[in-house]
Amino acid sequence: MTSSSRRGPGDPAPGPRATGPVRGHVQARTHPWRAAVLQSIALIALFAVQGSILSGVRADVQADRGVGPRIPVAAVLPEVAPPVSLRIPTLDIDTRLSGLRKNRDGSLQVPEDAKRAGWYSQGPAPGDDGPAVIVGHVDSFRGPGIFARVGSLVPGDAVDVLRADGSVAAFVVERVETFAKRNFPTDAVYRGDGTTSLRLITCGGEFDPSAKSYLSNVIVFAVPA
Repeated sequence: MTSSSRRGPGDPAPGPRATGPVRGHVQARTHPWRAAVLQSIALIALFAVQGSILSGVRADVQADRGVGPRIPVAAVLPEVAPPVSLRIPTLDIDTRLSGLRKNRDGSLQVPEDAKRAGWYSQGPAPGDDGPAVIVGHVDSFRGPGIFARVGSLVPGDAVDVLRADGSVAAFVVERVETFAKRNFPTDAVYRGDGTTSLRLITCGGEFDPSAKSYLSNVIVFAVPA
C-alpha cells in the first residue's frame, strides 16, 4: 500500500477526491471531534433518562430496609399486656412474636427470622387504642416466610393475638391492600383513626432481582372481632 492510499485513524472513508477549497478539507477532518461531542451529549441524555427511571427503584431499596419511610408517632407505653404470639387459623399460622423498634432513620425494623413475626413494641399493643402493627417476611432465600400467604386473607377471617397475661385480642380482617413501597400509607398504618385496630404487613407485588427486593407491601387491616 502506498502512502497516497493509506488511511489514518479518523480519516473519512475512501471516495472521490475532493476538489473544493482547503476549508472543505479542514471541515472533513473535524468530523471525529464533532461526532465525539454528539456522542457525549447522547450519553448524558441517556444517563438522565435512566436516572429518572431508576429513582423509584432506589426509593424501593431504601424502603426495604424498614417498614415505611418513617414512623410519625412517638413511642407510647402500652396499657394492655404485651403480645406473645399470633394465630391466623385460616393460614395455619401460630407464631411467637418478637419485639421490633424504630431504625435510626425512623423506619420500623423487620424480623431477623423469616419464620417469625414481630410487633412494633414502641407503638400500641394489640387491644390498645390505636393501630397495633405486626410485620412478617413473605419469603427468604431458604423458602416461604411466615407471612407468605397473608395476601390471601379475606374480610371476616380471624386474627388472634395471645398476650402475656393469657388474654386474647381477637380481630377480624376488614380489608387487604397492596401499595408500592414509594407510596407506603404511613399515616393510615401508624396513626389510624385512634380506635383499636391491627395491621399485618409483608412484602409483595413485583420482585426486582437486581435490587433483590419486592417493590410493594401487602397490608392487612383488621378490626376488633
